[in-house]
Amino acid sequence: MLAIYTAFLGPHSAGKLQAELQVKAQAALAEARLPTWRATANGASIELEGAAPTEEAKERAIRIIRGFTGVASIQADHVVVAPFADPFEWTARKESGRVFLDGHAPSRTALSAIHEEARKLYGSDLQDEASLASGAPEGVEWEVAAIKGLEGLARLDRGTAILRGNELRVEGLARSDEDAQSILTWLHGEKGGAKIITDIAGPAEWYARVEGGRIYIRGRASSEDAQAQLIRAAGGARVAEDKSYVGPTGAWQARARAALPLLTEFESGEIAVQGKTFRISGEAPASIIGYLHDDMDRISDGYSVEYNVTEAEPDMPELRGIDPRLGAKAEMDACQAALNRIADAYKITFSNGRAAMDRSSGKALDRVLAVLKACPGGNVEIQGHTDATGPRSKNIALSRNRADTVRDYLIQRGVSANRLSAVGFGPDRPVASNRTDSGKVRNRRIEFRMVRGVSN
Repeated sequence: MLAIYTAFLGPHSAGKLQAELQVKAQAALAEARLPTWRATANGASIELEGAAPTEEAKERAIRIIRGFTGVASIQADHVVVAPFADPFEWTARKESGRVFLDGHAPSRTALSAIHEEARKLYGSDLQDEASLASGAPEGVEWEVAAIKGLEGLARLDRGTAILRGNELRVEGLARSDEDAQSILTWLHGEKGGAKIITDIAGPAEWYARVEGGRIYIRGRASSEDAQAQLIRAAGGARVAEDKSYVGPTGAWQARARAALPLLTEFESGEIAVQGKTFRISGEAPASIIGYLHDDMDRISDGYSVEYNVTEAEPDMPELRGIDPRLGAKAEMDACQAALNRIADAYKITFSNGRAAMDRSSGKALDRVLAVLKACPGGNVEIQGHTDATGPRSKNIALSRNRADTVRDYLIQRGVSANRLSAVGFGPDRPVASNRTDSGKVRNRRIEFRMVRGVSN
């Protein structure tokens, strides 16, 4: 096609036409909200590559470009329909010499380029589960920034690279303090339109990692007894690998004993002791993050705590059916049904005769938080109930105090106070007989009711 245009118009005019078509096509893609697509002119033919959220979006973009004067044909073999990702991100994690890729890329070319570079760097020590998706940020050369992250990881003993939006975050542990400084200098600035953010330190004095519910430990413990205590805190049988040894250490071990039981509840994560900093990173449920902060704040040992923990959304089959498009009443009904299912499956429990919540309540509260996020248009009444043991007036007060405790917890986790009210019914609304122990257990409960308004 280019040869025909060159013969007919001359090399200068043909090249000018081709360049103009490419500029017009790329501008049209941006106007169609597909700025990460690539349009390449080959004579009067336009070759397209990218990911569209729907078949309709793909066809709309093709129709717009087909309408340009001078376009003879359009090649769209490299345009795929892929789901919209929000946030649009790509991740690489390096552990024990292996690298794990996940997340998204905006085109087959980008996906392939990232994979091939990872293969060059890590050979067979690579697990790649990244996929195509729509929704990539404008102005970022995705594979260029991702490959910079891969190259940074290659210099680290372990770490992660996360490309999200227009930021590339690289963090981890280097083999020496000198290597850490060298890597920080090498990663400074931006790459492919993404700003590089780094958190890299020298080797850890002690390190624990959780993966698939199993704990891996390495580094120095102050004594054999301290070593055994750390193993017990990590759950004993949950420790898949212990490469710790006795050697001189700082006074961080009480803090590690407090953090390890919570680390076992992470989706994935790690603790690293470096200098006078106790670093905690990974992904965990909201309740675990809150408990971790509480426990770390109670310890005074001269160590600062650095958190890089993101909230993991719980697996929520209870959210199925919640769809604001169905109307306010249908949404409220679906939200109430979800809260009922959570109350049936996960219990909120308290210390005997007190309003202090047990930490076993975290799984229920994480799910309640997820429902409240999915149901922003509804308010919730938190209802406390007790069994019939003891004076009614005392039980009424206890049930209200427990409901207030739950309300305060949800507010601390980011729910607006205006959405929440608390009430205590004591023993007045039993769901089982108070003549049996099992019945009393069922009657001691917290319930959640979707309401139109809130009054305290």
